[in-house]
Amino acid sequence: MNKIIVDIDNTLWNLAPVFFEYLRRYNPEIPIEELKRGETGLKGYIPREDLYGILKEIHMRQDQFEPYPEAQQFLAALKEMGLYVIIASIRDEEARDATERWLKKYELMYDELHLSNDKTVLFNDVWAIVDDSIWTLDKAAHAGIVRTGLRNVWNDGRGHPLFDTLPQILDYLKRRYSSK
Repeated sequence: MNKIIVDIDNTLWNLAPVFFEYLRRYNPEIPIEELKRGETGLKGYIPREDLYGILKEIHMRQDQFEPYPEAQQFLAALKEMGLYVIIASIRDEEARDATERWLKKYELMYDELHLSNDKTVLFNDVWAIVDDSIWTLDKAAHAGIVRTGLRNVWNDGRGHPLFDTLPQILDYLKRRYSSK
């Protein structure tokens, strides 16, 4: 069976605006507009533990946020292609219930849910990955895995096949799948 890994944050839903709002509340001095444009980082504005705390808080409330409008059709099309869909996200195991509620609430089809701080543990028997993380996409390229994702300021221009919409990603994956 062919497997595909699909990320959640900034892949199936738009985490960025929610994350930026949380950051703004945490420290009004954080240059949000520069962050949005990829012109600066968070170093010096927020301790790493607090950053992870913010992400955990968002993930614990996952079922309160809507996915991208195309997310349901995207995952259904992957299933129709005969792919085993692993939803994988870097988040605490404590967020599993909220994540599962979200997936069920929005009828997002999948076969397996993997929550951890390292998606590469899934790379052994995987055909493709859809993710926005440069680190994950780089590791997938090194492992010879088909990789793609939605284009963002933090991942654009890094040599990975990125697209503006999930339907465009689906077209790319279909082309790659039919040529394998």
